[in-house]
Amino acid sequence: MIIMNRNTSPISAIKKEYMDEVYNRTVFQDYPDVELGQLKDIYAKDNNLNVDEIELASGADEWIQKTFITLGQKGIMTITPDFFMYKDYAEQLQLPFYEVESEADYSFDFDKIVKAIYQKKPSLFILSNPHNPTGLMFKEDELQAIADAMEAMHGYFVIDEAYIEFGKEYARPDGEHVLIIRTLSKIYGLAGLRIGIIIAKGETYDKVTRINHPYPLDHVGMNLASIFLEDKAWVKEYANYQLESRDMLVEAFKQVNQVMSVNDSYTNFVFTYGERALSLGRFLEENGFSGRFYEEDNLKETVRYSIIKHEDYPRLNGLIEEWLKIQTIKK
Repeated sequence: MIIMNRNTSPISAIKKEYMDEVYNRTVFQDYPDVELGQLKDIYAKDNNLNVDEIELASGADEWIQKTFITLGQKGIMTITPDFFMYKDYAEQLQLPFYEVESEADYSFDFDKIVKAIYQKKPSLFILSNPHNPTGLMFKEDELQAIADAMEAMHGYFVIDEAYIEFGKEYARPDGEHVLIIRTLSKIYGLAGLRIGIIIAKGETYDKVTRINHPYPLDHVGMNLASIFLEDKAWVKEYANYQLESRDMLVEAFKQVNQVMSVNDSYTNFVFTYGERALSLGRFLEENGFSGRFYEEDNLKETVRYSIIKHEDYPRLNGLIEEWLKIQTIKK
């Protein structure tokens, strides 16, 4: 079975020779403060960030949880659909949780979102951009509208940029009330190392990092991530492989955009919806390609597919063509 439901890289980022270098660099009997500083320096430099405005934790999920703990006591608001863990973490922490529903075509009415902010007065608003599961990016003025509303509420706006390297650069809302969460799990292919990044300023940075552990990550994982990020030529080649895979994925599903809706993608997956989306998804699953199906009411007629190895696309294309022929015969 070729897995297309995890939104992770289909190939490994780690070269075998990195392991020897990890062994040589790692002082196992010491605490990993040096490694933490090194990894932060590399990431900040590569992304033109102020190293004093970023911090690391165990995956982007931990930063979601920490922002809820430190900034979300009067309630969390998000859009739906979005990353399901927002709701899970709010429920774990017993925080008020509010959702603003999408339109039928999975677009969002930002006037309705802003109105909901003023009505419910949450202390934290979070969404993913690029958006999971639709794969789209929001407009700058739409994000700014949320930022302005949350500032008026004396609240915080968290933008979850897990897939940003697959997207395009944009003008982010500014201000100490705006926080960015990123990860090394997606285009960097280091999901198993669980490295998440928070980007924040001033007092907001102090608030959200005050409950961080003194050693949030182990030095083996941080050394391995640093060695990978230092290998600039391979990082670029590795990222390009995934971007090319995303383009191949979008091209494959363009074949069916006459019989179902297929979104453009600024992520490592494509989102399909409509009454025939499930039929295609089940057909592909029966033939060795497992997409992401949903139980939520507003996603029951959708299937999401993540990138795969380049050599697997001819077979995927062939199966999609075969399914289309079956649909034609049924007519």
